[in-house]
Amino acid sequence: MKALAALFGRSPFRPLQDHMEKVQACVGRLTPLFEAVAAGDPKALKGLADEICALETEADKIKNDLRSHLPKSMFLPVDRRDLLEILMLQDRVADRCQDIAVTLTLRTATLHTTLKAPISQVLAEVTKTCHGAHSVISQIDELQETGFGGAEADKVLALIEEIDAQKIVADNGGIDLARKLFSLEGELSPVDVLIWYQVFKQIGELTDLSEAIGNRIRLLLAR
Repeated sequence: MKALAALFGRSPFRPLQDHMEKVQACVGRLTPLFEAVAAGDPKALKGLADEICALETEADKIKNDLRSHLPKSMFLPVDRRDLLEILMLQDRVADRCQDIAVTLTLRTATLHTTLKAPISQVLAEVTKTCHGAHSVISQIDELQETGFGGAEADKVLALIEEIDAQKIVADNGGIDLARKLFSLEGELSPVDVLIWYQVFKQIGELTDLSEAIGNRIRLLLAR
């Protein structure tokens, strides 16, 4: 039995899902992070940024452990490269959350009143997109049990379609947000405009990565 267990190796799906839980926790801290900026509360901002950084570190530990113990046998339920690609995309979501947190703590940028409501809306839309990716990954062990087909596959494909639709909404909101930012160039310092543009770009990348995670799962289902 030990030889058989060694041949098949441990399932990589549970740690992949554990990693995604940490990633989703990073995403969940973004809204309160921006609320702290809007409220002009540097102590709360620093605390939330530290939480995101700590969660990203925890995610890295899971990532490294999974890479180290990922079976190399032919009995993996999916291609090893596909799993590593999904893991990399998840990791980039956590990294991007950390980038946003660090950027906002390096220099206190002025958040113009005009930007507060649209930022909140865009963050809500981006969070939904990331949550969609999290939901897809949470189903991957059920997909394995059904041989990546049947009703479970149809359910996951529907979730992926929702990610695609939500990404369009989030992207459109991001474009409007950028327009509002540049309309305030006469009221904000050039440095503030630069910082916020960089942050908005990083937020937008979260939807790109969520869509990419969904697309990788879609490819698995198509094989």
